[in-house]
Amino acid sequence: MSSGKSKLDIKKLFDDLACRYDLINRVLSAGTDMHWRKKAIEFAAPSAGMRILDMCCGTGDVVFAFDEHLDRKAELVGCDFSEEMISIAKKRTTKKYGGAENAHPRHIEWLVGDCQSTDLDGGSFDIVSCAFGVRNMNDRQAGLREMHRLLKPGGRTCILEFSLPQNFLFRFLGLTYLSVFLPIIGGIFSGRIRAYRYLSRSIRTWDREVDLTAELQQAGFSRTDVHRLGIGMAAVHVAHK
Repeated sequence: MSSGKSKLDIKKLFDDLACRYDLINRVLSAGTDMHWRKKAIEFAAPSAGMRILDMCCGTGDVVFAFDEHLDRKAELVGCDFSEEMISIAKKRTTKKYGGAENAHPRHIEWLVGDCQSTDLDGGSFDIVSCAFGVRNMNDRQAGLREMHRLLKPGGRTCILEFSLPQNFLFRFLGLTYLSVFLPIIGGIFSGRIRAYRYLSRSIRTWDREVDLTAELQQAGFSRTDVHRLGIGMAAVHVAHK
């Protein structure tokens, strides 16, 4: 039910990676991570006027993708416990939309906070999303229950996470990439090979040990639809309140 690392350990890991996080993601996935995020948003089925929260938002990729998808016609909130990630998200917002430093569009808000226990009002969001973040929660069930609490009745959560292909050959290739190449490439670009060894291990453990559909049901969600992406290296879970 947890990532195996303390909350402070995980926070430090992502604070340390923040400055090169986007570049490394693009290199490691050959840009596929952006396609996965856009597909996840399609499965979340947002519409204009919604209030949407992205948990573990990092530097803001999903928030910006929602904004483009909805032509700036939704209220968007990004939350992450890494101050460094949120700082970069704010700088990206200024660059993307123009204006002075710290002058952001009124429909986008960035929060530093613990996504497993936020200060946000319950029942206040139409969609709660989380891309590649649930796997790193040190108390995953608390995080899923918080998603459920924050959703309006009839709302939905959309979780994008790594998985491994069911096809034997693709699964073997995926495991080889995760075990050998991901730590090396991530280490070269970040200078922190141990961080990418942890990420590699967490992905392999996640696929082997976690039944996210069952955990979402335990957290109170009524129905979960699962969509595998591409050859199966990622999956989207859309759970309904």
